[in-house]
Amino acid sequence: MLLQRLVEYADTSDEVIPPFYAYKPVRWILNIDADGVADGDLTDTAERSDPQRRFGTPHLVPAVTRTVAIAPVLAVDNGEYLFGWVTDGAKPDRVAKQHDAFRDLIKRWAAAEPDGPGPAIVAFYHNGHDRRVEQPPGWSRGDLIRFRVAGRDAATTDAAQRFWATVAGDRKNSGSSGLCLVCGRTQPLLKTIPQQIPQRWLPGATQGASLVSVNEAVHGYELQKFLAHTPICAGCGLKFMTALTGLLADPRHSTTLSGQNARLAWWVLGGSTFDPWAALDQPDAAVIQRLIAGPATGSATSVDELSTYCAVTVGGNVARVMVRDWVEQPLPRIQGNIAAWFLDCAIVDDRTGELVHPRISHLARVAGRWEGGRDGANGTWTKFGASGEDRPPDTFHDLLGAALLHRPLPPKLLNHLIHRIRADGRLDAARAGLIRLGLRRHPGLSDRDRERLTPTLHVDNTQPAYISGRIFAVLDDLQRTVSRVADQKLNTTFAERYFARAVDNPRVVLVSGRRTATAWLKRLRGPLRRPGWAVAYERRLDDLFTHLDTIPGTAVLTDKAQFILGYHQQRAALRTERSAAAAKQTDTDLPPEPDEQPQTSDEGDEA
Repeated sequence: MLLQRLVEYADTSDEVIPPFYAYKPVRWILNIDADGVADGDLTDTAERSDPQRRFGTPHLVPAVTRTVAIAPVLAVDNGEYLFGWVTDGAKPDRVAKQHDAFRDLIKRWAAAEPDGPGPAIVAFYHNGHDRRVEQPPGWSRGDLIRFRVAGRDAATTDAAQRFWATVAGDRKNSGSSGLCLVCGRTQPLLKTIPQQIPQRWLPGATQGASLVSVNEAVHGYELQKFLAHTPICAGCGLKFMTALTGLLADPRHSTTLSGQNARLAWWVLGGSTFDPWAALDQPDAAVIQRLIAGPATGSATSVDELSTYCAVTVGGNVARVMVRDWVEQPLPRIQGNIAAWFLDCAIVDDRTGELVHPRISHLARVAGRWEGGRDGANGTWTKFGASGEDRPPDTFHDLLGAALLHRPLPPKLLNHLIHRIRADGRLDAARAGLIRLGLRRHPGLSDRDRERLTPTLHVDNTQPAYISGRIFAVLDDLQRTVSRVADQKLNTTFAERYFARAVDNPRVVLVSGRRTATAWLKRLRGPLRRPGWAVAYERRLDDLFTHLDTIPGTAVLTDKAQFILGYHQQRAALRTERSAAAAKQTDTDLPPEPDEQPQTSDEGDEA
């Protein structure tokens, strides 16, 4: 089905590149007129200061997998093929054969397409103009050179595309006909897939790779090499390879994160313009509301109801394409899964009190290591792919599965995130949202417990670990208040000192913290003369402790996540209560919020 849907996309989309073509950096341009006369020397298109043009300007050129055989490319090739230039390490006899093969290909093109630019290039060689072109300074053996005839790129003309499709197809043809598995028609069959996906679009690959490849007998059914038992016609092979390569290369249809082992490519059949990735990585309140309300109100448009969402997640292993996921579902179902994603990872921001929906790429970012700033400077997230990032390579793939297919988060990812929170001492809205997502999707959680995992504080959630996290937040807030009123600088807060231990074993920390809180409350009542605040904190602590029949000791994975979520949401609730009182929207018996320096953005460093 994957190949069929790629062929359908190629047949209906205007964005698919021509068969046997690909974008490659072209270093040099040779301009000739309609009579084949060269207009000056070769023009260099490289720009060393631009990483995208360091080896030439990317351009659409004819492309086909070339091994050890002599196989010229139409109107675009290196100096050995175009001019017979011999460099150190090259074999003169082979270079001469390459040059003759290129000229022969141009002659055949001119004969087949006399109205195209082929005759002008034939004249260029026939009249000896090629011998007057000098090797430019900085030229290297692998540089591509393309012809431009009378101001037009010769290799991308209609005449070139028609002729090249025939030539390249013949090179890959098996010489037999049969029933194609993709289109279901009797057609000439391919011996091998005609094109390869460039290495740069396949995370983990070390060279270009084909989507279907059997190049060793031991890999094939009945020890048959190539596509003997995977009949694919030339037309379908061209279409699905050019379609997939084009999708992987198009930032509007694909994405990946540096250091991750997967790249997602998606397309929609049926006419809908809905962009799933934009919805996930550029959350918009209006779009989220429409997705969530759509199934209930019937607001989805008819074109969306009739459209199909397709996505393939690929990686590479040396010269093999690994299809990690293949998705083909009605678009409304995908929209419903994305709506559920937003509901499950929505979280209150403990700094602003507002409900936020973290971007999916940022959720992958916060799974890595947090680097605290020095001397009061802002911290940052370790960049994707950087040394020591401690970010699982399949995080991006796991999050995509959760967002698009409503899958649960793997326990290993949730466990890793908790480890990073404890090690970094960093818990923000994005990490809390990922914790909530992991809990909401956890298969071992009852529906009742799942519904209590709301984005904001849920006072009726009596799960012991959740209550323990709330108590811990109040204790930390109490200590900060006492220190502030006493005008004492805290070198290490209660949370900084005990949070990592409390996640694993709340009982030890909370019992000790309750004893210490007695001394803090005594100071508020006595020397600090804040008896009202002491009453407020004591009432909150007493109320929370009454919900615990016993303080949990050693914690399993979900208990650790519940503790962290309770701590984050209680911390946000305290700040929201104070902010509302400051705006005179409600009353509070808590001390006012202290003036604090602006914190670094949750987004941190961008990849």
